[in-house]
Amino acid sequence: MMDTKYTRGSEWRKWDLHIHTPASFHWEGRKFNSAPNSPENTELVDEMIHALNAAEPAVFAIMDYWTFDGWFALKRRLGQAGAPKLEKTVFPGIELRLVAPMDGRLNAHVLFSNDIDDQVLHDFRTALNVALIDRPLSDYSLKHLARQVGEDLLRKKGFKKSDVDSSDETALLAGSTVAEVTCESYKQAIRSVPDGLALGFMPFNTNDGLADVKWQEHYAYVLRLFDASPIFETRTPALWAAFAGVETDENRNWIGDFQYALGNIPRLAVSGSDAHRFTGEPGNNNRRGYGDYPSGKATWLKANPTFEGLKQAIKEPAKRSFIGSAPPKYLLVKENRSLFIDKLEVLKDSDSVLANSWLDKTELSLNHDMVAIIGNKGSGKSALADITALLGNSKQNHHFSFLKENRFRGKTGEPAKSFNAKITWVDEQELVKNLNENPATENVELVKYIPQGHFEELCNTHVSGKSNAFENELRSVIFSHADHSIRLGAYDFDQLIEQQESSLRSNLESLRSELHKINWQIASVEHQMTVEVRKGIEGQLIQKKRLFEEHIKTRPPEVSEPTDELSPEQQKATEKLVSISAELEDLKNKREANQEELTNLAAKRKACRSIKEGLEVVNRAVQQFTSEFGADVKLLDLEIGNLIKIEIDNNSISDIEEATSARDTELKASSQQLDLDEKYLTEQKSPLNAQLNAPHQVYQKYLDQLKLWEERKAELEGTKESPDTLEGLKYRKEQLEQLPSRRGELIGQRRVLAGKIFDILEEQRKTRETLFEPIQSLIQNNALIRDEYKLQFSAELSTTIDQVSSKLFSIIKQASGEFRGESESLSVIKDLIDRHDFNDKESVLSFLEELHSKLEGASKNEVGIASILRKDRDAHEVYNFIFSLEYLEPRYTLMFQDAQIEQLSPGQRGALLLIFYLLVDKGNSPIILDQPEENLDNETIVSLLVPVLSEAKQKRQIIMVTHNPNLAVVCDAEQIIHCEFDRTNGHKITYTPGAIECNMINNKVVDVLEGTMPAFDNRRIKYH
Repeated sequence: MMDTKYTRGSEWRKWDLHIHTPASFHWEGRKFNSAPNSPENTELVDEMIHALNAAEPAVFAIMDYWTFDGWFALKRRLGQAGAPKLEKTVFPGIELRLVAPMDGRLNAHVLFSNDIDDQVLHDFRTALNVALIDRPLSDYSLKHLARQVGEDLLRKKGFKKSDVDSSDETALLAGSTVAEVTCESYKQAIRSVPDGLALGFMPFNTNDGLADVKWQEHYAYVLRLFDASPIFETRTPALWAAFAGVETDENRNWIGDFQYALGNIPRLAVSGSDAHRFTGEPGNNNRRGYGDYPSGKATWLKANPTFEGLKQAIKEPAKRSFIGSAPPKYLLVKENRSLFIDKLEVLKDSDSVLANSWLDKTELSLNHDMVAIIGNKGSGKSALADITALLGNSKQNHHFSFLKENRFRGKTGEPAKSFNAKITWVDEQELVKNLNENPATENVELVKYIPQGHFEELCNTHVSGKSNAFENELRSVIFSHADHSIRLGAYDFDQLIEQQESSLRSNLESLRSELHKINWQIASVEHQMTVEVRKGIEGQLIQKKRLFEEHIKTRPPEVSEPTDELSPEQQKATEKLVSISAELEDLKNKREANQEELTNLAAKRKACRSIKEGLEVVNRAVQQFTSEFGADVKLLDLEIGNLIKIEIDNNSISDIEEATSARDTELKASSQQLDLDEKYLTEQKSPLNAQLNAPHQVYQKYLDQLKLWEERKAELEGTKESPDTLEGLKYRKEQLEQLPSRRGELIGQRRVLAGKIFDILEEQRKTRETLFEPIQSLIQNNALIRDEYKLQFSAELSTTIDQVSSKLFSIIKQASGEFRGESESLSVIKDLIDRHDFNDKESVLSFLEELHSKLEGASKNEVGIASILRKDRDAHEVYNFIFSLEYLEPRYTLMFQDAQIEQLSPGQRGALLLIFYLLVDKGNSPIILDQPEENLDNETIVSLLVPVLSEAKQKRQIIMVTHNPNLAVVCDAEQIIHCEFDRTNGHKITYTPGAIECNMINNKVVDVLEGTMPAFDNRRIKYH
């Protein structure tokens, strides 16, 4: 049978472990008479039951002085027909007074299980030895003591000797007032109670408590009582913490000695009402009723309201007890009801034809702290996690291990589509989904599901650089911790970076643009330095020299000017020919002048265009500045016009453009006319030549041929500005000698620019580093994260092999030198990355130079890298990629115990992520963990996971699937859900929930443990 009474597991409840009944001699009101079943006594017990039910605490302990009569009266009445129903848990107990080395008196309590047999209580009472008379405790002994003590003592306590001697009632009251039992009999009596059903309970700094004993003088006495008492009473927070083993600012200087006195075993500290009446007077701290705690110092225990629950609280006092108005987690749930899951239900459709039960009629009330789901392999643990994640709109549905196609959803969606699940939050909001349905991508994620596959995916892709998912998780958490003064309206991390780094990115873009120009020049120079280009120029020069020398040989043979007389007509023709030649020469000079001016005009027009484009760039930059910083300037109550002024006047440029255009048209028209004039003059020469005599005709022909020869000679010879002429080729050859020096200058300029680009990236890194100062401060204030885990955020400039190689090898071939072969090429890149620190400028520049050198080395020892380029790719593409540092970016990462995430084992990476999510992530929605202990040994589970899970559950609900029940035990999970899959009975999955202190759950935990792995050392104190 399932224990359905406390299926939600351990919950915070008020406990009042110090109340009195009308059987107490200090009772304020009507007391029990000597007839147990009298109507008066029955009425009083009924009144007590009603008072217990009406009071806030869920658990009470009766602590009447010297007697169990109040407990017996309650128990007797509850067994009678017609008795009121007691809705609370009540433990029997007794308040005593011990012989103590002190001026006052020392009270002591003993609390018993409510299942204890009456005879054991009688035996316990008789085991106590009343001092002075050396008799077992009994009503007779108390009366006898009163009649034995001196008259002075009786008078001091308000009694007359004659009254004590004459009245048994007065003698009993007097004896109860003055009696003390020996400390040894008190301790022995507790030990004699079988099965641990009695618990020593000492007041400490409450009335007549152990704190009044002078420790230094009676240390051994105090230690004996410390040893016998798992429970102490105090209302002081610093003392509660000291007993529980929790260090605070108030107890830091003495908690070590205090715990040493306790044998380094934490104790449970409680604050009881010490009520001597059923109902108190509101506002009167001295007239308290049941559940009226002095000064509001209520006792809260997180446990089942059972004796086993109390013992569990004793084992974990720091986690399971609180003194004050309400525990922080209790208030957190109360104030954030929409963030905690209250109930999970699964039902099969009423019209389903499925014969098997599967999850039908599953109904689970979930604890708001930690829920541990345990069971053997294949018992339905992941089903519960997947269903909860589904109903919480988790984005991790691709990692579901139960609700997936080849399992519960099958190929057609069956049997999943026959089941509907409903989740109810503490605020009573409900969400229903069919188990074959996935959350819509636009739905708000209400839970955080971290399945094992998600751990591995995030870590592995982060280490390999194939995904930014982990980086994005870090960014999201960093942004969540950023103060509003830093966010300045940004709604996510990317927008925040956009705001903060816009000027840096503009500078980066400008530097990279400048670098690209230099890389183009370098690639051009390297092309000219190739053997092919040199040989080409030398070949052209040889050919041009040959042509020139051949042309020299073709100089027309000299013809002397004839000396014979010319006729007047011939003389006139000769003079006219000389004039035409002069005019033609003049036309040639004018044409050359026109061409020179046209070239100059073209340069001017290009200069005008460049200036106008440059002015437009400046104008756009000013407009962009105004747009980006206008709000900031306005925030400072400044006028942007007073900060930046620019006046662009294109009129003068336009005037020059118009003038050059007009002049260009004029010159072209002039050149056309010159062509016409030349044609006309040339046509005139033939008839004039015909008028000359033969010698003069020969001479004139010679002159014409000589002129053409000289023009051709000048054309072949050329100038250094004419690249395809003899002089031009000579000049180009001379330039080849200067190219190495020019290349060196350009490479130097490139190195400087690459350094400046690194400086901008470093500024970006520092800017982003400031963003995680709030989260780093959180880490510094958390001793667990700071000292034990040494968790650190780090903003680093980093890259990966893939980031470098994927782009680089898309441009170059992997077929020569160190880059011959795919794996060899990757190995080169890996070695370079491993050997360089990308957060150090000189190391980065060294990386660039080494990589460039290796690329050149693979280029058949030629200058440049042309020979290793893929088809239709250019060297400047490679240089732009490498030297602009496109692959280098500021990235967030985590350091864990002084190690980079890349250096951790898979299990440690998972633990790191868990620590990150649970302690650093500011999210407060429920978190569902699937096998967080995967790949971790038991020691690591204890040292890493247990502390972080214990701390995380203080601020959110945790639902954890584990194959290792040890984890549930050592984490002190508030609720354990045991899973069982009966394949022979309709494939029925049964979930049995409860607290670890519940015997049935305890047994199931042990059953799973016995079938799996060895227990922890502290298992014996966790299991009953």
